[in-house]
Amino acid sequence: MKKYALLPHTADIRLKVEASSLEELFLAALQGMADIIKPNFCKQIKEHTVQKTVQTSSVDTTTLLIDFLSDILMHSQVNKAIYCHTTFKKLESNILHATIFGAPVDSFDEDIKAVTYHEAEVKKNETGNWKTVIIFDI
Repeated sequence: MKKYALLPHTADIRLKVEASSLEELFLAALQGMADIIKPNFCKQIKEHTVQKTVQTSSVDTTTLLIDFLSDILMHSQVNKAIYCHTTFKKLESNILHATIFGAPVDSFDEDIKAVTYHEAEVKKNETGNWKTVIIFDI
């Protein structure tokens, strides 16, 4: 089970993410960010023609998620592509190695300036699911 929901936030976009595993949480956050950049793009593409390898290490899981999304955002802007999927070669509490997959776009519908640490805290809830809130500066 993985899910995400966009929540209102003054001058920013707030993304609430919940999933049954850490891998699903990171994937749902990636897909939520993609949906902000270009709504429904990932549901419409037929083939992932762009891929990049990303490696990130951080002090904790929350920072790892924000750094991961920031890396993907940078790749999106540099390569004019939206990344919709990832496979993890390694995902631990403070290190990840992954391949991200996406497709090129002509333009973005929303310009994300940064993935912020404000309100972000990756943790398990009372039902055992992983959850967090991510604020994107637009």
